[in-house]
Formats: sequence, C-alpha cells, structure tokens
Amino acid sequence: MTEKKIKILHIIPVFATGGAERLVLQYAQLLDHSQFEIHVASCVEDGPLRSAFDDTDDIHVFVGSREKDGGRRAVYKKLETYVVSLQPDIVHTHMLSADFFGYKLKKKMGGHVRWVSTMHNVETATSFLRQLLWKYILKKTDTVIAVSEKVATFTRKTFHVSYNKLITIRNGVVVDVWKNLPIKALRKTKNHVLQIASVGRLWEQKGHIYLLRALPLLQENYMLHLFGDGPLRISLQQEAEKLGISDHIQWYGVISDVPNTIADIDIIVQPSLWEGLSLVVMEMMTAGKPVVTTPAGGDELIQHKKTGYIVPSRDPHALAVAITYISSHPKEVNTLTNDARLYALDHFDIQQNIQALTELYQTLYT
Repeated sequence: MTEKKIKILHIIPVFATGGAERLVLQYAQLLDHSQFEIHVASCVEDGPLRSAFDDTDDIHVFVGSREKDGGRRAVYKKLETYVVSLQPDIVHTHMLSADFFGYKLKKKMGGHVRWVSTMHNVETATSFLRQLLWKYILKKTDTVIAVSEKVATFTRKTFHVSYNKLITIRNGVVVDVWKNLPIKALRKTKNHVLQIASVGRLWEQKGHIYLLRALPLLQENYMLHLFGDGPLRISLQQEAEKLGISDHIQWYGVISDVPNTIADIDIIVQPSLWEGLSLVVMEMMTAGKPVVTTPAGGDELIQHKKTGYIVPSRDPHALAVAITYISSHPKEVNTLTNDARLYALDHFDIQQNIQALTELYQTLYT
C-alpha cells in the first residue's frame, strides 16, 4: 500500500525573481516528491519566475492575481476555494501578504491544517501599523522560520515570537550549479577593463544608488553590469546620466541564466541596506567571485579580508576604496576567493536546509 504523501502548499505574494521566491522554487524542486505533494500559489500577482515552477515536474501551481481576478477579496475567495478543495496538511507562507492569507485560511480550516511562516528579511522599512498587524498574525502560526540568526533576533524583538515557536533554518544555495563554473583569476593588466556586477531587484533595499555614486571615484577603466529590474530603474538611469557614467553601465533586466552570465565578471558588489541572508552573496562566493558587500548583506557570511570585503552601508567612498583595493591586489584576492569558495561549499549547501525543512514538516504532520 502506497504511503500517503504530505500535502504542502507554499503561498508567496508574487512569482518574482527575488531571494524569497527563488528559495521557494528550490524547496519545491528539491523536497522529496515521494514524501511530499508540492503546491505553490501566488496571492498578489503572477510574475516572471512562474515559468520555472511550471517547468518543474510534480509542482502544482495556482496563480492569484489582484489585477486579473478583481482585487484582494476576489483573490482570497479564489484561493480559499482552491485550498478547501486541496485540503493541504501544511500551509507555508512567505512575507506579510501571504501571511495574511495564511491567517485567514488557518481561521477557516482550524486544526485541519498546520501553518508555517518564513521570515526572509529584517523588515526595517515596515511601518508601525504593518508591524502590529504582522505581530498579531504571527501569534497564530504553528511555527515561524527565520532564515538567519539576525532575522531570528529581529523577529523575537519586533514581533515577540516565542522561543518555542521560532526556529532558524539558514538559507542555502544549490552548490552544484555554481561549483563547476570556471574560475576567472583576477589579473591587473594595462588595458584591462574591470568588470563589476551587481545582482538584484532595483529598489531601495539593494542600495544601487551608492554603487553608482562610487563609480566616478574609480581610477580604473570599468564596466558595471546590473542584473535585475525594479521600480527604481528609471531614477537610477537618471542618476547615472547626472554622474556622467551612463556609457559605463549595462542594464540587463531580469535574466534566467545568472551562472553563465557572470562568468567574465571580476568583482561582485552588493551594497544592500538590509537583508535576511543574501542568496546572491552565497552564490557568488560559491562561484569563486570576490564579493564586496555591507554588514546587512554579509555579516553572517563573510569574514572581512578573509572570504570577502565588508564596507559600511550608504558609503560610496568605501565602496570605491574596496573595488580599487581588489583590482590592485590580484594575488591576494585570488587566494581569498578560493578560501571563500571552499567555505561556501562546506556551509551553504541547500541540502542541509532541505533536510531541516523535511524534519519540520514530518514533525508537524505527525
């Protein structure tokens, strides 16, 4: 007799290409499909990452779209009908919009469903009223997952989530995707154009404005590659024009094949203002790229000048100094990136994350 699979429903706001959504995709792909039946739903909008979910065998996708369905209430009714029909064993929500739906679904279904929420970020930009709402909602969960120790501390202090309900399962990356990329040794040659890149959504959290303001301070010939899109794209392009650096920037928008696209990049710069646990930093360390980031992006991942470089947030001058230092010390940097890569392979493998998540689901189900 075939053992019943545990039905897991992940709810995310949008099928976007951010870190939280990519992590959910990895969960859905890597959890043991002989044990789990995986469903993933959006509760705000569709998005560019949905095709990756659709293309993965044995993942069931539900699209809730305020624009197409007629607003939040219509999405909820549609999602509620879907969930009542599905009868999931565990609902796993991600971020406030999804947590709100998780709260309503838990209220509707009661003890028939277990509810897990993952806190992906240090939500420093969240308003006081949103924090109050989130605090109330999280009290109704069965388990809250924090993706880093920093996020766990923030969640306890801000939302008063109890120690017995809160667990930490650190983010991870699919190291096999990154570990076999050819390593590009940094070299300092007379005519070399320094290839700098930043990966992430173009909005306030990622701090791109400070990277742009660092570029005029560089003495090296350089090209900046920006991978990602978002609401600040036009204003960032205007800032680049004002700084006189437009000819030194390539804007790629959202790309699907990051590993091969970054093969020729010399330096990765992630000037984040706040983060949970940066997947991009983890991926780039695994790929053997020198990384410059801030305490927000790297304080749990990088040892300064041993496995990467950490500079103060909102500081263009510090970014420029770090970039210049890396470009002028290739031998030291090549040793550092090799050490960072070995550390990443040992500590960032998502299979550790998947094992912890599997054990949590099994415990909640029994």
